[in-house]
Amino acid sequence: MVGADLNPQVTAQVRDASDMLEVVGDHVRLKRRGRSWLGLCPFHEEKTPSFTVDPTKGLYYCFGCHAGGDIINFVMRLEHLGFPEAVEQLAQRFGVQLPARSPDARRRRQEIDTIRALLDEAQKWFTEQLASGPGRRAREELARRGFDPDSWATYGFGFAPDDWRCLLQALHSRHTESALIKAGLVVAPDSGGRPYDRFRNRLMFPIRSADGRLLAFGGRIIGDGEPKYLNSPEGPTFQKRSTLFALDLAKRAIADEGTAIVVEGYFDCLSLHRVGVKNVVATLGTALTTDHSRLLKRLAEKVLLCYDGDQAGRRAATTGSQVLLQTAVDVGIITLPSGKDPDDLIREEGSSGFTNLLAQPTGLLDFMLEDVAQDRDTRRRRGLEIAELVGSARDAVTKFALFEDLARRLDLPLEVLREHSGSIGPTRPRPAPTPIQSTQSSPGEDQLLRMLLVCGAEWRRKVLEAVEPQALENRLIAGVFENCSNSNFDLDVEDEVFIRALHDGCEHAEHQQLIARISLADRPEATPQALEAQLKRLLQRQVRGKSLHLLAKIREAEAAGDTDRVADLQQQKLRLLGANGN
Repeated sequence: MVGADLNPQVTAQVRDASDMLEVVGDHVRLKRRGRSWLGLCPFHEEKTPSFTVDPTKGLYYCFGCHAGGDIINFVMRLEHLGFPEAVEQLAQRFGVQLPARSPDARRRRQEIDTIRALLDEAQKWFTEQLASGPGRRAREELARRGFDPDSWATYGFGFAPDDWRCLLQALHSRHTESALIKAGLVVAPDSGGRPYDRFRNRLMFPIRSADGRLLAFGGRIIGDGEPKYLNSPEGPTFQKRSTLFALDLAKRAIADEGTAIVVEGYFDCLSLHRVGVKNVVATLGTALTTDHSRLLKRLAEKVLLCYDGDQAGRRAATTGSQVLLQTAVDVGIITLPSGKDPDDLIREEGSSGFTNLLAQPTGLLDFMLEDVAQDRDTRRRRGLEIAELVGSARDAVTKFALFEDLARRLDLPLEVLREHSGSIGPTRPRPAPTPIQSTQSSPGEDQLLRMLLVCGAEWRRKVLEAVEPQALENRLIAGVFENCSNSNFDLDVEDEVFIRALHDGCEHAEHQQLIARISLADRPEATPQALEAQLKRLLQRQVRGKSLHLLAKIREAEAAGDTDRVADLQQQKLRLLGANGN
């Protein structure tokens, strides 16, 4: 994180510039419902959508797990970021320039900005080289694989000439060698010799973040040579463990279909995109990681692993399956013919060669039990191996179902499999516990807060004049009323503007979540007559509560023989009842 002066004005500017539906939509499949949008919560497991977003109010709330807040809070929670990091991420995405706070912070920001500018310049240069004379063999390779020139810009193809210092010379007039080295475009030899281009004689692929920012490059050698594939080194903008190739191109299709396909190579991935299978991403020369799984989980209900049809591919699928299970992601396998990868299959058999396999993915246990020997000892040994994988599943329902299926298929005792896996707990998953409310409300206090938030300026004033925060039983609701009473909010603005101002004015996350919950709750609009009657009932209930509280104090004073205090409390009770017509 580069330091920045995140004063309230800057934070508000970032929040206002950010498109909440776009950000949330990267991770949640949203469907419109009236003025709001509804989807499955990205913060907990659920089958029925309870996650609501209202872009006009700028708030989200899950009525299942009670997570709620504004767009900054959403990014903080989803990306496991602190407040400054979340603000910076949104600022970068939506073009808000953050003021630097310190010389060191300014230096770090300038370094990252320089790297990003260099990557953008290099991408432009690589695409120019693809169209040049030296790029002929790269163009022929793209044509051989079925990519016509009209698609090159979509996928960002480029070419690095077979020259040791071609890119360095092209950019050196505007950038130092040190900057080019930090950007991963140029290599400084350990021997102290002259720096040289990292990518030479390679077809180039831009590696982008989910929101489309250029992070790094990958290059495939033209002809023979090693390594066959080469990526940029890791640095301030690029970490392989948390980056998926083509996620920027695939995220919408993944969210729409609820399924992601993971392959191993650039061409495996883009060849599928080319033939219309667009919910596909690839790892970058590394095994599937927990970070990858979490990225996919935010968009998809299920992940299909599609690795090469050899032993190495099977091992990668087994390892990847365990990572997905550990992150509570449903997993399946697309089994390819031996020795084939998706790119081979498409070029040899056309799109149907893959889509036929996609239509009938292999279940995890079917994949793990393929060709298992029939003798009992071998099957038992294989079952215990698979049990270790199944035992790593985070989702209790999935884990139990897999254990039951495995025991049935191999005719092994369920408890033997569970014990060998180290899995503990009940033999059947327990139902999800009902969330415990942190505070208690007397009937109607939620309605009072709702009248304050979403019933217009006239009712806002009436409620604030009538309600005494100290008389409210729910201390969170009381805190919101106190904040509103003690702050100089404009009460005559539209509800959405008032809600945002009150949300921003509350320092505690619990208050912000409460505001999100009440303002996004799906309740029918009430007529002025109904609101008037409701407010009267709620205030009468409030008076009765205060009256009972005073009565208890009167009895305590009587028991203590404190006649002066008894008289004072009785007068308070009479004033209370008289002021409210009781």
